[in-house]
Amino acid sequence: MMKVRPRTLPIGWYPESGRECQNRLTAFIAGVKPLAAGAKIYGGVMPHAGWYFSGRLAAQVFYLAAQSGQPQVVCIFGGHLGSGSPPLLVMEDAWETPLGEITLAKEMYQPLQEKITCAREYPGDNTIEIQLPMVKHFFPQAKLLALRAPHSQQAVLLGQAVAAVANDLNLSLLAFGSSDLTHYGPNYGWAPKGYGEAAVKWVKEVNDKKYIDRALKMDTAGVLDAAARDQSSCSAGATAAAISASTAMGAAKGVLIDYYTSYDIMPNDSFVGYAGIIFTG
Repeated sequence: MMKVRPRTLPIGWYPESGRECQNRLTAFIAGVKPLAAGAKIYGGVMPHAGWYFSGRLAAQVFYLAAQSGQPQVVCIFGGHLGSGSPPLLVMEDAWETPLGEITLAKEMYQPLQEKITCAREYPGDNTIEIQLPMVKHFFPQAKLLALRAPHSQQAVLLGQAVAAVANDLNLSLLAFGSSDLTHYGPNYGWAPKGYGEAAVKWVKEVNDKKYIDRALKMDTAGVLDAAARDQSSCSAGATAAAISASTAMGAAKGVLIDYYTSYDIMPNDSFVGYAGIIFTG
């Protein structure tokens, strides 16, 4: 019997119906500038807050990647793991979305486990699920490989292993990291620069910028170090894994699609940074 993972996030995270998802996604990508003709994309990074806050940016990353090509497998590296966790692998056969089930790339499970040990990932985290309707919409024929990457060198090894397995099985692949940036304010117990516009400016121009600059340089160690030192990402392992997999497939640089914070949408003493990045040759 096929094992299908059900939706676990409430409707406030993303819409309930397929039609509403499609309508939102169409609006999110309106006016997006296409990349240069012939641009080859290997993966990227997008945020994972609810669609109201960061859906536009995540959709734009997926949309631009889809214009470059339709892979057989889309890999989403989720996060929210500390340095002591092993990588976590979603091991069901399919995953429910409002746009229909996504078939999971279960042919990759055993070969991947032979290269790096992964524990089973259980439902409840948002970092992967929030992206699934977008994957289904922009890559309707692709299978999904879903993993969560820890904040450690294991994330780098995980990305390399995923790229190697795809190559061994002759599967075309895109690799994305699901990562939010600085979590600032009383909701997160961290406000080193006080409150108000000066604090927002510091997050944008200093704290998040250091992390983004390292990601654009495909610097996995720098991403992990910056997040550990500056509290500039809740899921640096996901970024590092996506960089690692993309580099193994031929990516040479990151391109920043856009950056903003939840403060720009709903001003508050507590806010989160969001970056959209694609990895290209």
